Amino acid sequence: MYAFADQLDADAVVQDFDICIVGAGAAGIAMAQRLANTSLRTLLLVSGQPSDRGVPDANRQALYQGTAGDFLQKVDPDFLRRSRLNMYGGTTNHFGFWARPLDRADTMPRPGYRDAGWPFDGGELRPYYIDAHEFGHFGPFNYDDMDFWERVLYARCFDPLPDDKLSGAIMRAQYEENLHDFQVQFRDQVKNASNITVLFNAHLLTLETDENQRHVTGLNCSTIESSAAGGARAGMPFKARARRYVLACGGIENVRLLQLSGELGNNKRDLLGRGFMVHPLLTNAAHVRFDAPVASDIRNFFREQQIRLKPPPSVGGEYQHMVAPLVNPELVFDYLMFNAWGVLAARHQTLLEERIGNFRIILYFGADAASAVVNLNWEQTPDEDSRITLNRDQVDPIFGQPVAHVDWRLNETDKRSAVRALEITLDYLRARGASQQEMITDVSGGAEEWTFLPEPGALETGDHHMGALRMSASPADGIVDINSRLHGVDNLYVAGSAVFPTGGYANPTLTIVALALRLADHLKAENGR
Repeated sequence: MYAFADQLDADAVVQDFDICIVGAGAAGIAMAQRLANTSLRTLLLVSGQPSDRGVPDANRQALYQGTAGDFLQKVDPDFLRRSRLNMYGGTTNHFGFWARPLDRADTMPRPGYRDAGWPFDGGELRPYYIDAHEFGHFGPFNYDDMDFWERVLYARCFDPLPDDKLSGAIMRAQYEENLHDFQVQFRDQVKNASNITVLFNAHLLTLETDENQRHVTGLNCSTIESSAAGGARAGMPFKARARRYVLACGGIENVRLLQLSGELGNNKRDLLGRGFMVHPLLTNAAHVRFDAPVASDIRNFFREQQIRLKPPPSVGGEYQHMVAPLVNPELVFDYLMFNAWGVLAARHQTLLEERIGNFRIILYFGADAASAVVNLNWEQTPDEDSRITLNRDQVDPIFGQPVAHVDWRLNETDKRSAVRALEITLDYLRARGASQQEMITDVSGGAEEWTFLPEPGALETGDHHMGALRMSASPADGIVDINSRLHGVDNLYVAGSAVFPTGGYANPTLTIVALALRLADHLKAENGR
């Protein structure tokens, strides 16, 4: 059911729910979809409106203004507003749903590089990854089946050589807006579910707890009212109450809301907001030229292609790759359509031996087939000095609350990872005939001496906010437990990439959805008990 907070009476209490999910981006909508038509009465608080598509309302987006630390200011001064959207569907409105699960190496501690790891075996997520895969209509969950991908991409990776430190890996993407806009794909399922109330124009301001901050007793919320001058102001205050609560407002806003609520969930080591990670990017790190044109099937491996698959007639059957022209355009609905391409990625043994972060390389070949641009994306360490705090000297323009201050940092280990990743990549390509190599990014200095915009080869940031509410087995080592519940609060959970203990190199949405589905199943099981 759709409902609108504007229609509530002042100081109304919205209550009698088993679960209240705050936020309707990838994580919040995935949970709502999983909980639809169950016995759990679910309230989904949405800051936006049912009609939200593409670009957020300017007034709501202004709530995401914030301040950046010195290093982030040099890399991307507009990072806070550019990389997140305050609207129904969240950032699924502006992404292409690049998808890949975390590698086994990403979930495990790696001695000499980082001690952090996930508090459960990587295989725990596999069934949820398979379900999350369906959100992108991505077909079989078979990232490691290179025979399959060589057939459908008409491609092969470079031939292996002894002692290779890299191997081929597969990425997928979904650019169809009716699918990657989650609020569109799952609109009817969520709207028509008898147990779900979607409350629009509902903005969480703070969480109320008992005097020991061990139990959430309610949410202080407000609507936004448009003013005659075209701006906006705080509207109707109201409260929301449920047995259990889930924050699903993104990797930065989740932290800010806990900090606005009396540092709720912080531990003795003051880890709330610490270990903030993104994926650093060098999209134009180096140029290489091969002694001869690279074979077309190898170039095809690195070329993003649209794939059309026909699902098997029964569970467990084979997907058929369809290449024939569509005589009837309506037949497109019989197929799964998405994009896929290959990258170079570090072998697990390479990461252990080199003691560096995981990384992937995209090669963009030129028209001459003999030159390529090297694009690097890599994992950063969960550095506790890279953190999110409140800036109490600057408040948002509607509710007057302190904005988030993001002091994102890269350390010497992160820079060493980038340097070694590029050295390993250039050695790999040199062994395949790339005798002319030019480094575009200057990686010779310390951690804060990069190439910055507008210079070619500048360091950039991925739009992936991870790690500031990390998951851990022990309350001393993180903020949420193995089931995404705050260690010190018995009825408050976090959904989204803020709980990632490590980031790997893969885009996080597939893992965000998998964790959200896992959390939804946990809450269903808890309700049964």
